[in-house]
Amino acid sequence: MTALLEARGLMKRFGGVWALRDVDLRQEATETLGMIGPNGSGKTTFINAVTGHLALDAGDVLLDGERVSGRPTHRIAQAGMVRTYQAVRVYGRFPVDENLRIASLPHYERVGRRQPLEGVEELLARLGLADKRQAPAGSLTLFEQRRLELAMRLLARPKLLMLDEPVAGLNPGEIREMIAVLKELRRTCALFVIEHTMKVIMELADRVIVLVSGEKIADGAPAAILKDDNVIRQYLGSVRAFRP
Repeated sequence: MTALLEARGLMKRFGGVWALRDVDLRQEATETLGMIGPNGSGKTTFINAVTGHLALDAGDVLLDGERVSGRPTHRIAQAGMVRTYQAVRVYGRFPVDENLRIASLPHYERVGRRQPLEGVEELLARLGLADKRQAPAGSLTLFEQRRLELAMRLLARPKLLMLDEPVAGLNPGEIREMIAVLKELRRTCALFVIEHTMKVIMELADRVIVLVSGEKIADGAPAAILKDDNVIRQYLGSVRAFRP
């Protein structure tokens, strides 16, 4: 069976430091894949590389069996893989509607919409932003901005949504709400989730990849990862826990 996402021997070095070193992984279309590891382990470099934001030194990335490594970012997004960022990226001076229109412009004809904002009412309702359409994005709370960023990415109708620390900066109640939002989004597309907050990984991920110093040290079910002695020694001893 063809994997939705396949990384083969990804290599990236900054000077004398390996950010990614021979990283292989597969993600099926039916699973949510999590990635964890200490700060500086290569997680964001991985997302940057597979989505075209960063050139690899070696290796291949395949999406739904088609090689996408080496393509520009917008072509990878059009192929079906989009991402969010640790620091949320919205156009703060523009209203929510305009943020959505800008995000939709490269995709709306390809996905069969007649105009950029067609269907956004339902999307905003799903994400709890129906009453914010005319509000400047910069006036929204961080949690609302994170949901707006999700809406902007979903307008591309992706096969795979890559999330780089989607609960960063949120309080415990907002984390619970974001987990619920992401669980619902799994019906729309596959998710790849980087997180330090283990509750998010435990509730969302079917399988977890662990990176340390640019190398994959573990790959398995969340419960097994939590018991892995090597993972505990190299990472979980300092991980942020979240208790509801």
